[in-house]
Amino acid sequence: MSDTSASETSTPTETSTQTDDQPKPAEEKAPDEGTDDAAGEEAGEPAVEAEPKPPSRNAFRAAVALAIVFFIGTVVAVVFAAQQHRQLQQSKDARAGVESVASRFASAVLTYDYRDLDKTKQNVIALSAGKFQTDYEQNFGGLSALFTTTKGQSTATVKDVFVSGIQNDTATAIVVLDERGEGTSGERLNVDWYLRLSLVKVKGNWRVDDLINLNFAGQGASPVPNQSTPTTAPAK
Repeated sequence: MSDTSASETSTPTETSTQTDDQPKPAEEKAPDEGTDDAAGEEAGEPAVEAEPKPPSRNAFRAAVALAIVFFIGTVVAVVFAAQQHRQLQQSKDARAGVESVASRFASAVLTYDYRDLDKTKQNVIALSAGKFQTDYEQNFGGLSALFTTTKGQSTATVKDVFVSGIQNDTATAIVVLDERGEGTSGERLNVDWYLRLSLVKVKGNWRVDDLINLNFAGQGASPVPNQSTPTTAPAK
């Protein structure tokens, strides 16, 4: 009896011991709601990028300085271009003025009619200045007497004008012309005569103050055959 009781008594103890010795299953942790929500958000929505930093003051100042430099450079370029254009236009105007006065003067000095020499004198004086004008006025009396005696008439036709130099208020031009004349000695024709004119600017207008005949003696001159109706070219 005692053995049976002891045996029976020890059975629950051993069972309890065996039960305690068996490994217990790991406890399952409850899912972290916050972690799941964060994972869901990362999977469903793109990550928000960090906002770009505003430009620094140094970068802004550098951009403003660069813009100012570019603006000043543009203004300088425009001003320089305007000056160049103005100088070019002034040079063209000066050359055109010299050509016009040289052509008109050469035509005036070699175009005359013994019946109206005052007109020739007025035209030459109006386009001359300085020493040439003084000499012309002083010697005009002798020229007038010569043209009247020989019944001289002449017409000059300007063919070309070459402006060789313009400096400040002085200029030089070479005029190429033909001159047809007649008088008591008959008719004559001078072809391709060259006159070198020196011009000065007087009160803003170009005037001739010297004339040099570049033709050799007799060069270009030839008698004109007798014609029933002589023809003359109009003065330019």
